[in-house]
Amino acid sequence: MKVEMIVKNKIINITDETPFFIMLRDLFYGGDWEKLKKDFVEENFKMHIDSLEFLEKNVVILDESFYDPVVWSELVSFLNENNIKPKRFEHATVDGLYDLAIEYADKSLIGDAKNILEFAIKIDKNYAPAYEFLGSLLVEQGQTEEAIKYLKRAIEIDPWLVQGYSSLGELYYNLGKYDIAVQYWEKEIEYAPNDLFTYFMLADAYTRMENYQKAIETLSKLLEYDRDNIIAMYELAELYRKIGKEAEARTVEEEILRSKPIDANGIEIWAKIQMKYGRYEEIINVIEPMLESKYNAVDLKTLLIVPYMKLGEIEKARKLFEEVKQNDFWYAYSKKEIFDQFLTEREKELCGIY
Repeated sequence: MKVEMIVKNKIINITDETPFFIMLRDLFYGGDWEKLKKDFVEENFKMHIDSLEFLEKNVVILDESFYDPVVWSELVSFLNENNIKPKRFEHATVDGLYDLAIEYADKSLIGDAKNILEFAIKIDKNYAPAYEFLGSLLVEQGQTEEAIKYLKRAIEIDPWLVQGYSSLGELYYNLGKYDIAVQYWEKEIEYAPNDLFTYFMLADAYTRMENYQKAIETLSKLLEYDRDNIIAMYELAELYRKIGKEAEARTVEEEILRSKPIDANGIEIWAKIQMKYGRYEEIINVIEPMLESKYNAVDLKTLLIVPYMKLGEIEKARKLFEEVKQNDFWYAYSKKEIFDQFLTEREKELCGIY
C-alpha cells in the first residue's frame, strides 16, 4: 500500500512500512528523530524518516496510536526484510525494549519477552537490567544454569542492581544451597538496607543452616529499621527459645505485648501472644475498632472467638464462630490450632468447634 500526500508543496509517501519507522524512533531512540537518523543514513531510510519528521512538524503528532500494539514478530520481520541488524543501533538506548519485554511477560508471552531481551543485549552488551530480567524469566522456566549466568552478569555490570542479588539468593535458596543464598542476600541488604522482606529470607536461610546466632543478628538488624515489626519480634523470640535463651525470648514477647498493631500485618501473631499471657480484653480493645472499617474481615473476627469465650461471652463467641464457618469453612478449619491451644475441650464444645 502506498498513499501520497501533499503538505506545503512537499510530497509525503505513506507505506505499509511507515508505522515501523515511528516504532523504531520510540522503542530505540526515546522519540528522538535526530538519533534515529544517525543510524539510518541510507537514502531509502532517510527518505522515510525525513518525510515523517516533516509531517509531524506540520500536520500531526506521530505517537504510539499509529502503531499500537507493538507486535514483536511483525517488527522482527520488518527488521529482517530490511537487513537491519542489532549492530546498526549505535546511537540507540534499549529502555524501550526493556519496557516492551515487561509488557509481554505480564501477558505471559515469555518466549517473545526473552527474544526482546536477547535483542536488547545484542544492541547494548552492558545493559544490566536486561540480563537480570532475562535471568529471572529463565528461572521461571527451570533453566537454572542459564539463569545463573545472566544474573551473575547483571551484577557484574552493575554491582548496585539489588534485584540481581535478590534473584540469585532466591534461586540458590530454592536449590537448598543456603550457604550461597545468604551471600547474595547479605550483599542485597548492604545496598538496600530497607528491603525488609530480604531480612526474613536471610534469617530463614541461616536457621535452616542451624546458624541461629546469625539468624538472630539478622532479625535484630531488621528491627533497627522497623522497630514495631511484630512478625520479626515473634520469629526472634522463637529463635531465642530454640537456643535455650528463655529470658531473652520473654523479653521480646513483652515487646509484642506492649505493641499496638495498626493494621492486619502481624495481627494474628500479636493476638496469639496476647492470648498466651491471658490479655483477652486487650485483644478485643484493638480488634473491635478495626472491624468498623473491615466489617467482613474473617481473619479479624476469628481472633475474637477465644477472647470472647475466655471472658464468658459464650453466645457471642459461638455466633462469631458460626459466622466465620459459614463465610469460609476451610479458613475456620485452618485456625483449629489456635482453638486447640487456647480453649479447653468444654469451651470448644460450647462454641461449636469440633
